Amino acid sequence: MDRVVPKPLTATDGVTEPSKSEITGHAIAGIGQNLIFGLWSTYMLVFLTDVFGIGGGVAGLIIMCTRIWDAGYDLIMGGIADLTRTRWGRYRPWLLFMAVPVVLCLVLNFSTPDFSMTGKIVYASIAYVLMSMAFTSVDVPYWTLPTAMTRNVDKRTVIYSLSRISTTLAMLAANIAVIPLVNLFGKGNLAEGYRMTALAIGVCGAILYLAGFRMLREHVTLPPKDKFRLKEAAQVILKNKPLLMVLISMLFANGMYFLSNNMLIYYVQYNLGSRELVPLFTLLSLPGILLGMVLSPWLSKRFGQKTTFICVLLFGAAVNILFFFAGYSNLAVVMAFYAASSISLGSAIVLISALVANTIEYAEWKTGQRREGLITSTKTFVSKLCAGLGGGLTGLLLSLVHYTPHVAQSDSALSVFHMTMTLFLAIGMLVAVVPMLFYELTAKRHAEIIDELKNRQQAG
Repeated sequence: MDRVVPKPLTATDGVTEPSKSEITGHAIAGIGQNLIFGLWSTYMLVFLTDVFGIGGGVAGLIIMCTRIWDAGYDLIMGGIADLTRTRWGRYRPWLLFMAVPVVLCLVLNFSTPDFSMTGKIVYASIAYVLMSMAFTSVDVPYWTLPTAMTRNVDKRTVIYSLSRISTTLAMLAANIAVIPLVNLFGKGNLAEGYRMTALAIGVCGAILYLAGFRMLREHVTLPPKDKFRLKEAAQVILKNKPLLMVLISMLFANGMYFLSNNMLIYYVQYNLGSRELVPLFTLLSLPGILLGMVLSPWLSKRFGQKTTFICVLLFGAAVNILFFFAGYSNLAVVMAFYAASSISLGSAIVLISALVANTIEYAEWKTGQRREGLITSTKTFVSKLCAGLGGGLTGLLLSLVHYTPHVAQSDSALSVFHMTMTLFLAIGMLVAVVPMLFYELTAKRHAEIIDELKNRQQAG
């Protein structure tokens, strides 16, 4: 591998490593983040179609176009976060700055002003764009923080693992709680129920942002006059082959996951017969996700992150293919397969974060630029892009099967719903394996890069 001898802009290690309290603080802030995300990402489409009265195709298009724009904004936000200089650090202060704006934007998204259909579409589009930008302004710095807390790969994996477990639990808790909260606050009025639920969850999330902000510290710092150069920043991504391989793999796996996740509410309500089963299915995924997350660090240490990730994808594909052929006539069978498929999801969530984080040192070694925020934003960029495409495809599928809210669906529609939940997800996982075959950043190679960076730092 060729490399570029860097300018002396490499990061320097702080004299301390993150304490248990700081690691816990990162997880606490993530709980707030994913309580909000659980409501917004899972229920936004069904709110637009079934409460605000916007057609499925148009609602899906709003989500898709906004998420694609938001994906680009992730890269911008990554650069902004890298250049942030405050007495609190580069990434930590965004938890403080954006707490109130996120709550306001969330409530706007789940409000139903009395506009014409054109007015509703315009309002929903603007509200969704504002929410996506506010959320991204927290999300990118938040997931960059572990790389600013420590260079130690094992400790960084612990941070990601604990935070991913916490954030996933938070998202599941939100998904479980939303419908009961809507019923509680709305008392039959869905619009009021969703609005008050958004306010309650938003305030809880903001409080946890602030708690995490107080507990966190950054220990990996940069020289005060580190200048951002667009051309050099682009090289951090374009010359980073391991990063590109992970992102391509994410594109296929996450794209199909978001499609199936958006379809879950419709699948449970119409294929299985009751919207009230949605919290139960969310709860069903919890044991598998936690098992996958807990096993990931152990399996990665034993077999390597690359091998573990490939095996996780193949396992998930096999489970979902079997799920497809099992059908949906037997509720117990559906529940069992859905629970089993969540194991691969839990593992993938942790492994992708760790795989992307490791490419930060690779980029620093290769180009001389340590851009934690920019590199981390590529992961959220792809995730947002997948979420947008998933939302758009869900809306398109609803239009193609002539979906009408609150009535029985046709057999062809039910078949499409089932296929989306199972076979499409399996295909995405199988395709995602291919780019990972070309991922060459092993644990041994990463350790060698760390040693060379330390030698450069001492020489500089």
